[in-house]
Amino acid sequence: MAIEVLFKDVDGDGDPEIVVENSWLRTILRFPDQVGEEYYGKRFTWGGRMQSLIYKPTQREHFMTEMLDPEDVRPFGLPDELFASFPLVSGPNGEQRSLKMGVGITTAGNNATLLEPLPWTWYEEQVGNETVVVFRQEVKIEIYSYVYEKRYRFRDNAAWFALDVVWENMGETRLESDWDIHSFHVSGAPPNSSWMVAPKRAWVTYGNTRLRTIIKQVSPIFSTPDKNQMVADLIDWSVDEEPWWYALGPGDGDEFYLLRARFEPYRGLWWTAWEAFTPQGINHIELPAGERVVWGFDVTLGRGGRNFVRAGEDCGFTFDKDDGSVSVALHAAQEHEGRLEVSVVDQDGDLHNTVFSDGNAFPEKPLKVSAVLPPNGEYVTAEAVYREGQRTVLHTTEIVPLATQRPTSELSVDLSGLRVLIGSHHDGELPHTDGLFLYSHALETGCSATWKEAGVLDADVTQHDVMCLVGDAWPVERADELEEWIRGGGGLLMCAPLQKLALKLDQLLPLVSIDGGKLQAADPPLGLFANTKHWISEGLMLEPDAEARVASWTPTQATKGATVALQFTDEDQHPAVAVTEVGKGRIAVCAARPAWGLPIRSAIWSGWGQYHRLLFAGLFAWLGGRE
Repeated sequence: MAIEVLFKDVDGDGDPEIVVENSWLRTILRFPDQVGEEYYGKRFTWGGRMQSLIYKPTQREHFMTEMLDPEDVRPFGLPDELFASFPLVSGPNGEQRSLKMGVGITTAGNNATLLEPLPWTWYEEQVGNETVVVFRQEVKIEIYSYVYEKRYRFRDNAAWFALDVVWENMGETRLESDWDIHSFHVSGAPPNSSWMVAPKRAWVTYGNTRLRTIIKQVSPIFSTPDKNQMVADLIDWSVDEEPWWYALGPGDGDEFYLLRARFEPYRGLWWTAWEAFTPQGINHIELPAGERVVWGFDVTLGRGGRNFVRAGEDCGFTFDKDDGSVSVALHAAQEHEGRLEVSVVDQDGDLHNTVFSDGNAFPEKPLKVSAVLPPNGEYVTAEAVYREGQRTVLHTTEIVPLATQRPTSELSVDLSGLRVLIGSHHDGELPHTDGLFLYSHALETGCSATWKEAGVLDADVTQHDVMCLVGDAWPVERADELEEWIRGGGGLLMCAPLQKLALKLDQLLPLVSIDGGKLQAADPPLGLFANTKHWISEGLMLEPDAEARVASWTPTQATKGATVALQFTDEDQHPAVAVTEVGKGRIAVCAARPAWGLPIRSAIWSGWGQYHRLLFAGLFAWLGGRE
């Protein structure tokens, strides 16, 4: 199907939209006309907002077209923004006036800030085999003269679009601003959370081999039970010789959205709140007088791309490890004909085998090849090359683990249906956060979790498989009831502070406090390393590789018969996590708060966040007998 472009007010809101459609996608681009500040706000660029993007084979809507908006910034779709506000001559009464490119002129008086929108135009043109929809703002005001364009490019039979952003300085004043791009997607309800792959540097261990590399691992999007709770983290998007890219998809399907940037962000952020999540890339632009700069990105749509390792202009590689082999697929946004070749080199540098496949790839039909892995060793290096004639379209070299891999965000067990009761009660800072951490991890890993608010629990413990208590969250006078439940097969996780309840249960616990069990601030924060080998710590990336740090802890000592799985990096190497079995039940003690003294918004997406999730979800699994 050839690209069709329709200019019409399709949603009846007073502003026309540009609808672009072919066999694979349908998208709606907004053109500001009658609807102004009330709809668009004062922040994001008004012209050319991509409001909707649908992958037609499955009718998957990739963007949030409407969402909660407590900040009153109208966050939906695919917004972008030039951060800077450029100063203008003051108003007659000294009002501060400024130019917000892409939006308009603001005047800040005593009582309110008024906005005078600046006009946009749009047009369609054909450039080669691409249909281009252009949104243009050309302004000359006082000392500023500029053109700001957003050029969307489409192809007739491709599940693909590209955006070029053009900034041209026609004045005599140097222009400088940060520019950012968001894409707002549905976060999904745990355990069916959306997922994301983004390259990031890490130390990775395969068996006994330790490597500094770039990991590209699909991770669930952390979603708090309270949809208004903001979660954010800084991502180190910039990695050597790797263009900035990410892939993401929904929790209830296998569609993907693969973005490859043609700019180098100096900062990347990841956000979730208000039932949505968004990756954000921030780029810095300095534009001398008389110069023009262009940047942008390409997006490929399709299905079956959870394990992306590389993105191209309109295609990408996935690597899937099967039993004894690695399967490599080229996912293409439009028809490609070429050769996919994969070579496997063992860790001694010897070529194990090379396989190839000649054929076609297009949406819904990737070109695949499978290479057999050697039976022995800790890892191999797999090189994948896709060529069309003499032209190399995509090339990557990836490490494929043969031995146990760390770190990972994926549990090796199924926790669906595991009944987890969570309580948090202590006099430290924000006890609610501890419960929220545990509750969120339980939901993300498939448990049936119960959590309401900080305080002492009043519950029937027999209705649960695992209980997680932070501080004195269970009535001390009901300690005997708790012990009977454990001996009968229940699993108890106790986290610091370890005070009244811990003292009552000290004959059962694998760790007991040394000096009253109060929380202490660790300065500097502590790391973790393995002590006795145990299932809960086998998948964890530990010192000196992990960057996880614990800022709030309780010094403890192990009791007779306890297994100390993790220790702190303090001078005396105090126990951090220990486990024991009591009757038919199990007990684990963590000598730190689950929040580890850090805010929830800092702990989610990074390797630290994956590590934190894996540790506590692993404890749920062991305590519930799911290992």
